[in-house]
This record gives sequence, structure tokens and C-alpha cells, in this order.
Amino acid sequence: MIPGQWPVSDADNRTTLLAHALSLTALHGSVPWPGGGSPLPDTPDGPREFLNSIVLDGIRTHHCAATSESPPATTLISAVTEAVAADDPAVTAALHDRLAECRALDVADDLVRELRELDLPAESLRTLARDLTEHGTRRDAVALGIVMLGVAGDARDRDLLLLLGGLEDLTLYCAVALANTQPDRDQALHELAQRVDGWGRIHVVERLKGTQDPAIKAWLLRGGFRNGVLNEYLAHLAATTGGLHDALLAPDVDAELLDGAADILIALACTGGPAADITDYPDALPVIARFGELLADAAPTLTLISAARSLQRLLTEPPSEPDWPAADISRLLHRYSALLERPDWSDHVRSVLNSPAGEFTFNHALSCSTAVGIDAYPLAMERIRQLPPSPYVWSWVAGRAPDPDIADLARLAGRLLPVDEMASGPDPDHPLPGNTDDHILEIVLNRLGTGQLEAARPLIRIALGGRPVRLRRMGMRAVGAVFGEHPPAEILDWVAASAAVEPDDELRRELTELLERARSTDAS
Repeated sequence: MIPGQWPVSDADNRTTLLAHALSLTALHGSVPWPGGGSPLPDTPDGPREFLNSIVLDGIRTHHCAATSESPPATTLISAVTEAVAADDPAVTAALHDRLAECRALDVADDLVRELRELDLPAESLRTLARDLTEHGTRRDAVALGIVMLGVAGDARDRDLLLLLGGLEDLTLYCAVALANTQPDRDQALHELAQRVDGWGRIHVVERLKGTQDPAIKAWLLRGGFRNGVLNEYLAHLAATTGGLHDALLAPDVDAELLDGAADILIALACTGGPAADITDYPDALPVIARFGELLADAAPTLTLISAARSLQRLLTEPPSEPDWPAADISRLLHRYSALLERPDWSDHVRSVLNSPAGEFTFNHALSCSTAVGIDAYPLAMERIRQLPPSPYVWSWVAGRAPDPDIADLARLAGRLLPVDEMASGPDPDHPLPGNTDDHILEIVLNRLGTGQLEAARPLIRIALGGRPVRLRRMGMRAVGAVFGEHPPAEILDWVAASAAVEPDDELRRELTELLERARSTDAS
């Protein structure tokens, strides 16, 4: 950064994160921005990261113990103190650069503790925090500016925090700052939650746990728990804080609430996942019972059918803990099984499968088909032949196809996929784990066996010359699955050609070992 030019620009002439957020607001308004506002202006040029910083922070806050490669907050506090006292753009610029070298998540909590112990002049600290937040060009420096604003800020900072909170790289920090500084804490968080829909939604809604605001509780049950990661992260919170049991006992349950309850129960029924589930929910059995009563009078929808299917599976193999009464389980299982046998439910699913439905809707109906007694295999095959490829449909078909049909499926893949483009060789810039076509080829390769020798050949050739490393590895494994210890010479030539240009050291070694084993076996 060029001393004396703060806050105009830095040496790289990067846009401030605030300017980036303002431009997104002009384009999209305050609704969730595409990609959570990514890429930020400080994102390096080059191939797209497989896990961006939004995802990494989400994983680290929910699944990993804290590890830090950043300097401890105690080494930063003197620089913060100096900048507060100096009130000098050059000193603020130097602090910005130093903070930019940290991982904000590593030092945020300790920095808050240190600042509170120092008891710096609140208005001076707020001014410094606003400068870093408004004029910063590096995400970690801006994030730590927001952290400081959470210590010294007040109601005047609400709009700035809501604006920057729409960038999901910063949502967590803005949510904490809003919670610490706003007199209408829950309302401010609720407003921010509606501006994000991925990890940002999760971070914000978790801070609404226990709210008593009726409007927020109603919003939680009707969709506030939904996010672009996994509904499981927020379903339990929605059911408990939102008061799902009491809401379903109301005399008039609207369709939006019933739909929200369905998705909450689907998520809670996924036991053993990353968050609290149905086994942690004291009202589980009465809610399941009441939901079943409401389904009896509701028009069928795919969401309601999916919920009934999930609850039937749960009741068929109930969790060992808690110890639900066997009589209750039997009664509820009978109710949900009867619902899934209703002719109007199967008629609804069949009508969707036979309609020109979009990909998501068709896939949803396909996932419900078996539960309501529909043989959807012919319809799924017809869908594959007529429309652009859908990995879900290919996976559904491959998982149910009898062995003799797998060869036909492999030949169909060879005709429908852009095989010449896919076999253009290793491409380090190709997105991981690959695109839709790569995924479909992996699905088919995974089902190939010794009965599909001829159908497998062209697909193995494509995979061994594929762009993503995962597809090339799948091609190598298919060689063994289809041809065993004696691949024909043509196949070994393909393996050798792939090994010769393979940039991944581990896969190159595995390909070489496959060649050596095959040649050794043939020689003996």
C-alpha cells in the first residue's frame, strides 16, 4: 500500500469491499447475491478454488478445532493501539496491511478480549474500525475492522454492517457485530439473514436461537431454516425456537407452514448428521403424529410426499435413543404407510414425471416414485434420451438397472456425451470435481463390470484421457473392474499413454503399477 494515499487506493489498485457491496446492491438489491457476493475484489486470478473462504470458514466454525497460523492477537494489539492514538491515514494503512496478513477467524475472539481489557476510547476505536471497514481492500483486514466495530460501534453502524454482511465472506463478523451493538438485536439479525442464503444464513440464524419475536419465529418455520448448504444445520433450531409443535396445533395451518414443517422433518429425520436431529427433539413423536393428521387433509405435493417417505423410513428403523414407545412407533408407521399408498399421491407423482417439468422438479418426483409404488425406470430412461443430461437421473437409473442393461446405458453415454471434448487430456484449470458430463461418465463407469467388455472400451478410453484427475482415476479403476488382471493390449496402450502425460504424481504411480502388474502376469 502506498503511504499517504489511504483511503484512496492501494498499490494494487483494488476495489474496496464496500464499493463491491454497493455495486452488487445496485445490480441485485438486498436479496441474496449470486455466489454470496463472490468473488471479492482481492480474489487472486487463476483457477477457481474448490473450497472458497466462505465454505472453509463454515467448515472450521462447525466441524474443526481451531488452528492458527496467524500472529496472536497480543502481537496485533499494540498496532491497533498505535493507530487509535495516531489518527493518521498512513498508520491506519499500515495496520490494514498487517491485519490483511492474518486469518481473521483465527484471531477475532482473542482480539475482542484484548480490546475490552484495554478499554480504549470508544469513539476513537470506532473511527479506526470504520476506516478499516469502509476503505479496506483485503477481506481479513475488513473482517477485523468489523470485529473492532462490534466492540466500539453502536446503532449508527447498522446500515454498514447490513450492507457488508451481504458478502458471505463477512456475514459471520457482521452478525456478531450487529448482535453486540444494535438495540433491536434480533430484528437486525433477521434482516441480515434474509440477505444471505448459504453459510451466511447459517451463521446468522444460529444467533437467533431462543428469540421470542413472533414474526421471526414464524419466519423460521416457514423457510428461515433453508440454506444453500444443508437444511440439517438449522432444522432443529427452527423446530425448537420457532415452536413447531404449537404452530402445528393451531386450528388453521397454512400451506407455507405445512411445507416448512415438511422440510424441517425431512432434515431432522437425517440422523447422525452434522447437527442436532430428531433424536435431540423432545417433541418429535407428537409433531410426527400431528403432521400425519394434517397430511390426511392436504393436497399432495412433492415436498409433503418426500416428508412422509422420510418419516416412514425413520419409523421402520427407529433410532435406539431416545426409547420411543413401540406402540407409538407402530401406530405412526401404519399412518404414514397408508398415506404413501393413497392413489391421489401416486397420481400426483406420475403426472409430474409425465410432464415437461424442469430438472429439479423431475428429479424430486423421481426420488418419490418408488415410495408411492411407481415403476419410473422407463420414464427415467426416456428422460435421459430426450433432455440434456442430469447426473441425478443417470445415477438413479444406474443404481436400478439390471446388469444386462448396463451395457446399453454405457453405449447411450457414448452417444450422448461430448466424448471428443471430454478426452482432451489433463487440464489443471478444469474445475473440480468436474462438470456434469464428467460426473455422468463416472456414474456409468462405476457400474461397469466384466459383463460389459465391449461397451466399456470407449468409455475407459475417454476417462483415461479426461480433464479432471478424478475422472482419470475412475478410468484406471474401471480397467481392473472390467478386464481384471489381463487387460487387452489396446487397453494397456491407453493406460501407458495416460501415464506418460499424467501430471498427478500419485495417479501416475498407480497407472505405472497397473501396467507393471499386467505385463508381469502376461509374462508368467
